[in-house]
Parts: sequence; structure tokens; C-alpha cells
Amino acid sequence: MLLDHGLTTEAQKELIDLVFSERNSPDKPKALNLLASIAVDKNNLHAAIDAWGRLIRIYPSSPEAVAARNKLPLLTSVLGQVSEEVMSDATARVLLRNADFWSKGRDKIFLIDGSWIDNLEAAVFWYDTVIAGYKGTTAARIAYEDKMRTLLGWEGSGRFDKAVPGAPVVILEETFREYEKAFPQAAAQQAFRFQVAQAYWRAKNWVKTREMLTEIIDKDGGANSFYKDLAERRLKKVEH
Repeated sequence: MLLDHGLTTEAQKELIDLVFSERNSPDKPKALNLLASIAVDKNNLHAAIDAWGRLIRIYPSSPEAVAARNKLPLLTSVLGQVSEEVMSDATARVLLRNADFWSKGRDKIFLIDGSWIDNLEAAVFWYDTVIAGYKGTTAARIAYEDKMRTLLGWEGSGRFDKAVPGAPVVILEETFREYEKAFPQAAAQQAFRFQVAQAYWRAKNWVKTREMLTEIIDKDGGANSFYKDLAERRLKKVEH
């Protein structure tokens, strides 16, 4: 609950207290696993490696440890910003700061040249990897939503217009239908449903536009929401 309300520091403290408590709790492996996950979110990869390492070392037969063995290799291949480490040796810390003074020009972010690489294909590959590997989880839901946002961005740029007219809209709706089925209670469904309708509208596919807008109204369930009102207004002027 602390995490759900954005109190990450307080949540970490509670988990650490549990890990080092004297009582023999079956929740300790879960606490270490959650600590590692929080560390990854905060880009503190060294802390994540430490937490998962402790988990594997102390609770090797736990389900969390089995999963951690698969996660650790991924951390070593992460590209991007290098996280800051906490050093207990004050002398080493001072010496490194001396070096840092003269090394101001260096960058802790690896630069990657993505020239001639299909960005959309690469992004969709990683979103689909999460969707397939973490079915029914928050991670999968976020992957679906970010995949649709990516497709929307690409559709807007006209990336596929010359090669396969309308392809982005079709892929977008297919992704939405999978998302709708996997997460029937997702709060963002109506918002994405309208984005699909809008994508068809931009492609001048009036039939599909009307279908999606009507579906928004039908799915409203008497809430008289913003998106129901928006769909009704768009239905009055679809063709242009």
C-alpha cells in the first residue's frame, strides 16, 4: 500500500526491517524480491543485484529465488545510465572524487546510434516480450498501453503510409482487442478505444470510425463519461 501511494522510501524501510527482523518470516524472500524490483525502478541496479543475490544465497529454493536467477543476467546487459553506488569506504570515496574532478567531460550514459534500425519493430519486440512473459500483470498492462502509444505515434508520423496503407490502424486495433480481453477492468480502455476510432477517422475509414465511436457509447454503462460525450460529438461529424 505504501508503494501504491508513492511512498517508496517508507516501503523500502518496511521491507528492510522485515528482511533483518529476528523472526523467521516466510515473507522474507518476497521482501527481498520487492526490494530488488524497487531498486530497478529507481535505476539503482547495484542495489537490485545485491537484493537478488541475497535472495538466491539465503533462500535458494524459494520461487522468488528461482525467478531471480533468470533476472540477474538481464541486469548485466542493461544499456543506459549507470547508477550511483553507495561506498562504505570513505577513503575510496574521496579518491574517486579526486578523479571525478579531472574527468568532468565523461558521460555516464552510453550513446547508441540507431541509424537504419527499425525503431518501431524493436520497440514492439520488447513490449511483446513483456506481454508474453508477464501475462495478467501490471507490467503486461503497461506494455500493452505503451505499445499502443508507440503505434499511435508512428501512425501519426505516416511511417507506414507508403508501404502498407492503413497498416498501423489495423495493428493498433488488434493490439487493443488483446488488451481489452486481457485486462477487462483496465481504466484506460475508453481512452484507447477513442484513439483507435480517431486513427480510423484520420484514415477516412468512416465505417470503422462509427463502429468504434458507437462502441464507446455502448460501453459507457450509464456513467455519462467524457469519452461518451466526445464520441457522441464526433458522430455528428464523421465525414470530412
